[in-house]
Amino acid sequence: MKNIFKLSLIGVTFLGGCATSVIPNNPVQVAKAQSPMMAPAPDHSGSVTKRLNDCIIHSNQSADALLADSQIIAVTRSNPHAKALFSSADKLTDQQAAALTNYLAEANSCRPIALEGLSPEKKAVYEDFFKKIDGVYADLIARKITIGVANQERQLLIQDARMKKLALQSKKN
Repeated sequence: MKNIFKLSLIGVTFLGGCATSVIPNNPVQVAKAQSPMMAPAPDHSGSVTKRLNDCIIHSNQSADALLADSQIIAVTRSNPHAKALFSSADKLTDQQAAALTNYLAEANSCRPIALEGLSPEKKAVYEDFFKKIDGVYADLIARKITIGVANQERQLLIQDARMKKLALQSKKN
């Protein structure tokens, strides 16, 4: 059962990597892409979004965050190490485990801001995501899973949370 789960995680990750983003190049496609009906509603007000972004940027600038981003988890969107991290069969070293623990303590300080002003339904989605991602990080630090598996599981959890948020949005429309 565990192997089936791992294989399905790998399969979904590879399928996700095959998807491409097509940039519209004519005015009709641009207008359709920017349609307010299709755009998801923002989760936060402008001031909360700014505070959250500032918190995330601050937490991603420490030495531990830089080590985590380059050697453990693909934190930033433009991570040049992402491909290697997603396929890594390595488990954490003591130094990496300490750096990840320190980074997570800093990054998790942004969570209260992320929960501000959310509807009870969206708050539940965020809290469920936080609970599940904490389990992945705990398994990674305890060396129960590899760096690659942790990155794959993390990405699946992010996608799952996005889908749940979109489902809530479509329910409201």
